[in-house]
Amino acid sequence: MPAPQISIIMAVYNGEDYIELAIDSVLSQGYTDYEFIIVDDCSTDRTPDIILSVQDSRIQYTRNRKNLGQTPSLNIGLKLAKGRYIARIDADDIYLPGKLQKQFNFMEKNNNVVVCGTNGLKIDTNAEIIGTFRVPHRSKDIFFNIFFGSPLIHVSVIMRRSIIIENGGYDEKFPYCADFALWSKLIKKKYTVVNLPVALIKFRAFEGSLGVVNKFGPSGKEATNIIYSNISALSNISFSKKECETILFMLWPSSGSSINDLTNVYKKLCSLAKEFYNTRIPLRASFKLNALYLKSLVKRGIYYKSHCQVKLIKIEFLKIIRSYYKNPVIIIIAIMSFISVSIFSEKNIKRFF
Repeated sequence: MPAPQISIIMAVYNGEDYIELAIDSVLSQGYTDYEFIIVDDCSTDRTPDIILSVQDSRIQYTRNRKNLGQTPSLNIGLKLAKGRYIARIDADDIYLPGKLQKQFNFMEKNNNVVVCGTNGLKIDTNAEIIGTFRVPHRSKDIFFNIFFGSPLIHVSVIMRRSIIIENGGYDEKFPYCADFALWSKLIKKKYTVVNLPVALIKFRAFEGSLGVVNKFGPSGKEATNIIYSNISALSNISFSKKECETILFMLWPSSGSSINDLTNVYKKLCSLAKEFYNTRIPLRASFKLNALYLKSLVKRGIYYKSHCQVKLIKIEFLKIIRSYYKNPVIIIIAIMSFISVSIFSEKNIKRFF
């Protein structure tokens, strides 16, 4: 049998709740020249039974002898893969119709592209759409994004297997953020990484997900170290590890960052953008940073309201006015956030932020 064009890799541990939907979304793709490698990391629930009940010759099921974690399991999948391209899916994600065909066609027409990602639709535990996650689409913006977060949705990507293998696959020093580490390595080596401006996957965003559960633990530390490494290697502006951690948690008010720390890293990111874009920051990049700062202030306000600490909203607003009265952009963003939190209900705010 000739090797398939695409190898789809799933690493799963106890995925019985959603894995059937994930598998169905792959098998129902119009594009069919693929193998589907499922690496079971010693699941103790019904995951193996669900996988083995599916009769499809394209599925290759393998079970680890002991629990290794996601990153080593993904590397096992890479070693088994025969396709020219690697695609990814997790047990709680869903491919939208046409996903594989669109990305395969794009990669065939663009031989210089190593990784191609897409936007994604965020869904809850009931698979209801709760929003759209838009990734940067221009090459320069994708590059800039590695200074404050992963520029791709991992389960949306298709990658050239030869280049990924040549660069060591997934770095097993990163049990939680191996994808972010991989994109950073490839981008710093000047490989072409792109995102298509269309949503081709659904991914679950809920409090029990692996990344969220470990956000304030090992996952957060890994991401902080990657951001610090990226900035240190590519910028002349000095950031401390603490400042990189504050960047990571800008949208997580429970992290405990002070309002001064938050505003300081926003200002430093703006300076970083000026350096990166050669002084003149494109409107889209400026809008992204301003929106990030605005969203962080609004989320703080929501957090205070939900914890019956409304007075802190006024205190922080006045602190910003006193400290940054010479910076009109910061003042405007602060006023917008104060009005949003004060006037609109928490439900309406979450719809926009």
